[in-house]
Amino acid sequence: MPRYFFHTCTRDRLFWDGTGLDLPEIANPEDPELTCALWSEVLDRQFRLGRTFVVMDEIGKVVFVAGF
Repeated sequence: MPRYFFHTCTRDRLFWDGTGLDLPEIANPEDPELTCALWSEVLDRQFRLGRTFVVMDEIGKVVFVAGF
């Protein structure tokens, strides 16, 4: 399973996720239902109004950016 990192930005600070999480491949999941459930749980925990988070894979490629 690949490792993803969830970096969080506020207006004046950037918080780097140095640990990351092992999650199923989002682009080509073997089990789409399980992948959706796991990613939904992680994203729900990351959600904070007024913050943006950047999800990167283990080689530093940005997977997606979400702002709230």
